[in-house]
Amino acid sequence: MDRNLLLAVSLSVAVYAAWFGFLEKRFNPPVDAPATSAASSANGGAAAPAAGSSAQPVAPAPSAKPAKLDAAEADTVKIGDAVAKIHPRGAAIVSFLYPEPMGSVELVADANEGLLATFPELEFERDPSAMNAIVYTATRADGLKITKHFLPGQGTVLPRVRIVAQNTSGRALDAGAWTLSVGSGLGTIETEKKENADLQRAIALTPAAKGLNGRIDGDFNEAGSHPGPYRWVGIDNRYFLAALLPSPEHFGPAQVALPPKVTLTAKPVTIAPKGLFTWEVPYYLGAKGHTWLSRYELGLERSIDFGYFAWIGRKMLEALEWLYGLTGNWGWAILALTLILQVVLFPLTWKSLRAAGAMKKLQPEVAKLQQKYAGDSAKLSAATMELYKTKGANPLGGCLPMLLQMPIFIALFNTLRNSWELHGAQWIFWIHDLSAKDPYYVLPIVMGGLMFLQSKMNPPAGDPAQQKIMMFMPLIFTFMFLNFPSGLVLYWLTNSLVSTVVQVALKDQLEA
Repeated sequence: MDRNLLLAVSLSVAVYAAWFGFLEKRFNPPVDAPATSAASSANGGAAAPAAGSSAQPVAPAPSAKPAKLDAAEADTVKIGDAVAKIHPRGAAIVSFLYPEPMGSVELVADANEGLLATFPELEFERDPSAMNAIVYTATRADGLKITKHFLPGQGTVLPRVRIVAQNTSGRALDAGAWTLSVGSGLGTIETEKKENADLQRAIALTPAAKGLNGRIDGDFNEAGSHPGPYRWVGIDNRYFLAALLPSPEHFGPAQVALPPKVTLTAKPVTIAPKGLFTWEVPYYLGAKGHTWLSRYELGLERSIDFGYFAWIGRKMLEALEWLYGLTGNWGWAILALTLILQVVLFPLTWKSLRAAGAMKKLQPEVAKLQQKYAGDSAKLSAATMELYKTKGANPLGGCLPMLLQMPIFIALFNTLRNSWELHGAQWIFWIHDLSAKDPYYVLPIVMGGLMFLQSKMNPPAGDPAQQKIMMFMPLIFTFMFLNFPSGLVLYWLTNSLVSTVVQVALKDQLEA
């Protein structure tokens, strides 16, 4: 890379890093009071009210929700592979320890809110006789019996929450507009907790969404009511997702509060004496692994942020997964992908190096012009451009080929930064987690050293100010990459190493 190439790449990466950080760290406006909710789903059947019944529906009396939920009062249960605690009040999940490669992570950010809470005014009791499900029951004062089932998922079938309301009285009863919610907030792994408040969001995917363009329809940035229908709606952060699949037939609009909380409100139904009504809400609560989210074919994988060049990012991840299948190690898969990209992009690299070689040959003549027009920058610029034109050299020839590669770098940046597959993935020696920074900063320091070596192989900039910029650029890049995921640093280091080797190997051809 010549100085113009390095400057162009550096500025492009810096602009992108600033842009990425701005979008990633969203501003959450303060909320004066928590909003009530509105929307979720149901697939279960329901018994219709008796025709011609003269009894008037009886609505339940409102009951104040106590301020805190004591986790010590909760039952410890197994939901899928996670160890959860369910509190009797509202049968809310007040703890959800999700297994991950480095141990386990608590996904319930606020135990006082809980996840998947329903009828918070009621005290539920667990039914120990239930088979193949976790079942809680409670009965309202008006005789409406509420049974809540936590049904397991299997294969490509999501787990579900099933609510059965049974009228045990002799008169028609109104089930009321009960709610189901996720949030406030969502827990994450230890290394992400510092940024988690800025990365959390309330999101949804509508049925109208087509293709995998990297954008989620209904990305909620503001509190309030958001009408459906949805394929799914929920909250997420970089690595985890809590999503509900609402049925527009049984649930109204989604109500969003900040910090991110999505509340779904069931539409009121009247239940005939001795009748019952059933709601069933599929849900997902876990890591945003592209591989297993895709198998549900519900668009859940679109919660993974691959950035603007999402389609390239998905292809990069698919390639990494294929290479991982061959190597059995994500670090070696990254190295292999880097080499493959170098081969594919070699024509652009060759053009860039040839342009740099041409500029290097003109360096003595440029130096003479600098001496001749030392006091007149306008004449120096005009004379330099005339020299380039006469000799057929293009000062942008080294930059443009590399700029064409920037979409691939940006896509790979997002892929390596946001892919759960790399979390806890070991490479060699001290690199035990490719999604986290290098604990000893070895990779970014070696990367900076290679960039410094590359800068010395290129002709010096004619402008003293540019010379200083080029001198500090490797140092700037080193500090910028210190806290980047080690997988991303490994890619950039390998890319720099291969570029240096190619430049040295082709030195004679380039000088000719």
